[in-house]
Amino acid sequence: MTIIVNKSKIRIFSGATVGDAVLRWAVRNRLDISKVSSIQVTDKWGHPLDNAAPLSENQIIKIINP
Repeated sequence: MTIIVNKSKIRIFSGATVGDAVLRWAVRNRLDISKVSSIQVTDKWGHPLDNAAPLSENQIIKIINP
């Protein structure tokens, strides 16, 4: 499935969670993956998301503090 993370399209497996998407985004952007669990994520309206939250096709999320 495709989701949007900080205005970038990310292809990820169906059934992925927010944490999976953040990890994929971090690897793609060559960031330190040891800090993935402390990254804050919101939905497109600014509501905080838990790393275990499920994602759906074309969902938009924003990483606040990479």
